[in-house]
Formats: sequence, C-alpha cells, structure tokens
Amino acid sequence: MTKSKTKLFIAKSLTISSNFKNYKEIKEILKLQDIDWELFVKISTDQLIMPALYCNYKRKKLLKYLPIDLVTYMQKITSLNRKRNLEIIEQIKNVNRILRKNSINPIFLKGASNLMLGLYEDIAERMVGDIDLLVSKDEFEYSVKILLENNYHKVSKIGYDFPTFRHYPRLFSDDEIAAVEIHKEMVIQKYAHEFNYGFIKNDVIHKKGFSFLSFDHQKALSIFSDQINDYGYNYNTVNLKNAYDFLIISRDHPQIDFAFSLNKLRTPIMCYIASINYLFGNNGLNYENSVRVNLFLKRFKFLLRNPLVYKVHSKIISLQLFFSDRSKIILRSFQNTEYRDWLIKRLLDKKWQREKLVQLKIKKPENQD
Repeated sequence: MTKSKTKLFIAKSLTISSNFKNYKEIKEILKLQDIDWELFVKISTDQLIMPALYCNYKRKKLLKYLPIDLVTYMQKITSLNRKRNLEIIEQIKNVNRILRKNSINPIFLKGASNLMLGLYEDIAERMVGDIDLLVSKDEFEYSVKILLENNYHKVSKIGYDFPTFRHYPRLFSDDEIAAVEIHKEMVIQKYAHEFNYGFIKNDVIHKKGFSFLSFDHQKALSIFSDQINDYGYNYNTVNLKNAYDFLIISRDHPQIDFAFSLNKLRTPIMCYIASINYLFGNNGLNYENSVRVNLFLKRFKFLLRNPLVYKVHSKIISLQLFFSDRSKIILRSFQNTEYRDWLIKRLLDKKWQREKLVQLKIKKPENQD
C-alpha cells in the first residue's frame, strides 16, 4: 500500500463509527491485509491520532484484523492518553476556578474545549498538548499575572520572549500535567481583523461554569489552526487530528453558514472542506464550487499521490515562509520597540549563535570532538 493510500485508509478509518460506507470499505481492506503497518504507525503517530484510531476500530469490532503486537501498543497508548486527559480535565477545572475567582471568564479552545464539552465517546480519543484559552485584550495581561501568582511559570528558560501576536509564552506548573497558553487572538495577524474575540463573543456557549466557542466558531478554529496558523493552506495539506475534531462537531452541526460572514478566510474554509471530503470520503459537507477551490483540490490530490513531489513542494514553501517571516521581523523591528529588543537579544545570544554555526556546519555539535 502506497503512502497516499495509507493516508486515505487512516483518514477513512477515523470515520467508520459514523460513515457506514467507510466502515465497509475499511473492513474489506483489513481483511485483505494489504497494509504497510509501519507506515500506518508512522503517520498515525505523527498526526497524533493513534488513540482515535484504536477507539474507532474497537467500537466497530475491527481490532481482530490488526497485528496483535500493534493492538497491544495502540491499547497502551490509548490507556496512557485516557489517564493524561483525566488529569488535564482536573487542571482545566482548576485554571477556570482561579481565573473566575479573579473576575476573568476564560473561553476554552480546541482540545481543552472538546474534552470539557464531552464531544468524544471516549476521552482517550483526543491527544491534548496544551490547555488553550482565550480572553479579551483587556483581560490578557491580568490573566497572565494571576497564573504567575498561582505557581505557573514560563516554559522557556532563554530569558527573552519572541513578541508573539496571538498568545503569551506557554506557562507550566510543577504541580500540573499540561502547559497553558493564554490567547488574546486566535489566528495570525494577517487575518485577525476577521476572526477575533469581538467576532465570537456574542455566541459563546456557557455551560456549568465554563465558557466555550459556539459550535460554528469551534469548527472555524479547527480549520484555521491547521490551515492558517500552521500554514496547511500554503502547504496544500490537512492535519488529521484537526480534521477529526471538525468532523465530530460537524456530525451534529453540519452547516457552514459561519463561512459566509467572513471575507479572506472563506476561501481557505471551502478549500479545506473540499479536501476532507476527498480524504475522508464524502461526509455530506457542501462547499463553494469555485475555480480557486477546484484548483486547490486538484493540487491537493496530486501532492497526496506524489509524496516525492510534495517533499520538494514542502521545502520550497518552508523557505518562502522562512524568508517572509524573517523579513517581517526585521521590518517590524524598525517600528516596534518590542521586536527590536527581541532581535538584538537574539543576535547577542551565544547559544543561538552556536546553533546557527552548527547548522551552517562551521562548528561541530558540542557532543562531538
């Protein structure tokens, strides 16, 4: 089985609990045993969806078709993730309590939100890295101050922080399991005027003392986290973990009306839906059938079927984004004191200088003679 077919097999496996056509197709493929299990493990691990796959296979009684050692491994990962998520849920409750006690109403985002809303049949399905939450710009600095006063500290130890637009540097407590990211924005600066706190605040869900984005805005953020913040739209690719979240929410809330209240962000939404309709099998989601969307989908299919071409494409996009980002930082440093201070400290950082010399092969890594 090729890499593209393996990815399609994995994607469709994530929907076997809700899509009977995909269930029958995946069952037949499993019976034939024409699967590259090493590639299966690599992709599902890279995409952070192994527990979701295990839960879906178990739910549909398909584990008997998998290698025994793989089932044992998947079961162990899922069990560990379930335990971790139970601890994260308690941490979310604690963070919510601390902030609300100080008159701040955090809006929980992404994985943290999904766990608290009970979107998954088994909480082990979702692998959660950080606890993401959104506050208004007026509450932003105060929220950071409150967590710092409650035994949280910066994860980074370099002594200076890049002036990020969206969120404060990750905060961690020695008594807790996950880092916390306090957001004042949800998307990169280029699109923040369209999708921001002001845009979502009137539709926030309030449930049992917690606050969450509306389901439409949760779907939008699942798309934007992948396509905009992580540049999936540039790379012509889809992150399966984000797509799984999107499809789970869309199962009960299939409308895409939210897209029509946006301008520049509407096209990435439509391209995304077209891509996952192909990748996961048709899940009944409609999208604008425009020239730009069709061109994106055509390129998406081509790159999926040609991994060597995608590898070259990916490197080109990475270089373009690298030089674009660095150019913006230099330009902003002329106008913005925060950027200028960061740039000076970065250039004077001896550790950073050495890392760059190693990358340029001028110096050897420290563990080598």
